[in-house]
Parts: sequence; C-alpha cells; structure tokens
Amino acid sequence: MVEIIKKHTTTVGLTALVLSALLTSMSQVFYAKQVQEVPTFLFTGISFFITAIYFSFFARKRKQLNVWKGNIKNVVKLNAATVITFMGFYFALKYVESAIVSALEMGIGPLFVLIIAVFAKESIPRVQWAIALGTFIACTILIVAVISGKSAVQMDLTLPVIVALIASVGCGIGAVLCTIYSKRLSEAGWTTSMILANRYYGIILLSFSATFDIFFNYFSGNISWILAVTVIGVMLPMYLLQIGIQYCSSLIVMMSLCFVPIFTFFFQLFDPRLSWSPISFIGISLLFILGVCSLYLEKKSVSE
Repeated sequence: MVEIIKKHTTTVGLTALVLSALLTSMSQVFYAKQVQEVPTFLFTGISFFITAIYFSFFARKRKQLNVWKGNIKNVVKLNAATVITFMGFYFALKYVESAIVSALEMGIGPLFVLIIAVFAKESIPRVQWAIALGTFIACTILIVAVISGKSAVQMDLTLPVIVALIASVGCGIGAVLCTIYSKRLSEAGWTTSMILANRYYGIILLSFSATFDIFFNYFSGNISWILAVTVIGVMLPMYLLQIGIQYCSSLIVMMSLCFVPIFTFFFQLFDPRLSWSPISFIGISLLFILGVCSLYLEKKSVSE
C-alpha cells in the first residue's frame, strides 16, 4: 500500500513539473519580446506582488499554529534565493536568447545539487554524476554559441551580454537554493500556498524600490499583458513546481526543469526576431535528453 502511494505521489510530482516547464517556456518567449520596451523590475514587482496576494488568500484559510517557529531563517533564505533567481533571469532575457537563458539556468542546477550533496556527505550514484556533468557540457556548448555569435539572436559580445550570461548561471544556483529551502518548509508542514505567499517579499521590495519613479507611467499601458503573463507564466508554473518539490527529490526537480529550454526553443521559432541556430539546438537537445533520462531513472527507482 505504501509503495502504491509513493508511486502515485511521484507520478503527480513529475506530471506537475513537466506542466510547469511547458507553461514557463510559453511565457518566457512572450515576455522576452515584451521586455525590450518595459523596465525589467517593473514586471517583477507587479507580477510577484499579485502572486503573493493571491496565494496569501488561500494560505490564511489553512492557517496553522506555530508555523513560523524554527522556520524564519528558511523563509529569509528562500526570499534571498528567489531574488537571485528571478531578477537575474528577467535581466538576462533582455540580452540573451530566451532558450539559452533558461538552459543555462536549468543546466547548472543538477551539478550544483550534487556539489551540495558532497559537502553533506551523501552517497551519490555514478549515473547521477554522469547526468550532471552532461548538463554542464551542454551549458558550455550554449555559452560558446552566444560568445561566437551563433545563437538564435545575433549580438556582439558586450558587457551587458557577459553580465547576462553570468546572471543566467546565477539563476541556476538560485533555483537550487529555492528548491532546498522550499522543501524544508514543506517538510515542516507548510502548504504550497503558504510557501508561495511568503517567498516574494524581497523581490517585491527591491523591484518597487527600483521603479517607483516610473511605475505609473508604464503600469496603465502594460497591465493587460503583465496580468496575463503573471497568471500563465508565474502563478500556475510556480504552483505546479511547488507540488513537484513536495513529492520529488531536489535533483529530479532541477533535471525536470531541463524541459523548459527545449520547449522554449521551439516556441521561439514563431518569433520573427530569432533565427534557427544549430549549435543552440544541439546544446538544448542534450539537456532535454538528460532530463528524460533522469526522470526515467527516478520512476525506475520508485518502482523497484
């Protein structure tokens, strides 16, 4: 009976992760086109403020006593990791192809998870090391594509592009930390809504601090698409991702996110600003294959 329940929860978690990746990739391509004319932090401020308010409503309905006891540090760390992940991500989209931004973010994650596991003196199967190193190689291919000017977006190697590449890698590290601290809160009895309602304080504060002087000038003309991307590209994916974090290991969560780049790559083919890039396709396809392998191994280990 216990094994059946475990298989069911794992299936639910993996399904939620794949759906989250699909919705995230769709919103990334649309946002990458819109962001060229709108300040990055204006979107993050409005979007995550709405998201926090929405999930706060559900969190209050399931209020629990002593839920903050012993968890304040994890909430603070989760907020800091969220700032690194999302503000770096949306900044990078201004300068680098959206599929490569997401690939660098997701690709560096599995290797970082294993590095943390080494310091925690955990046993790591060789196949997991092989998969993690493969994602690192795929990331290297994508960085070469940008530096050599052979990505889908033709650009010069300027300082903002270099900073955007660094920000993309930083997003991957931030995403791993978000997964770890979210899982700790989940294990402490926090519901998905409670976690999502309390993880955006830092990003909201910094975003509004950076855009308070231009907020009203941009808000009225862009509120419709910002709301659409918030619901489809932030609220739903984050909710599904949180479910995946609850039921799956940190490594599997990070590997499942490797689906985002391949989805994004094909969605962005509909954007006339971008051209076909064979080297980007090779790197992103490698990430996708490694992601499928990791999910298969997870399902296999649960079945045994």
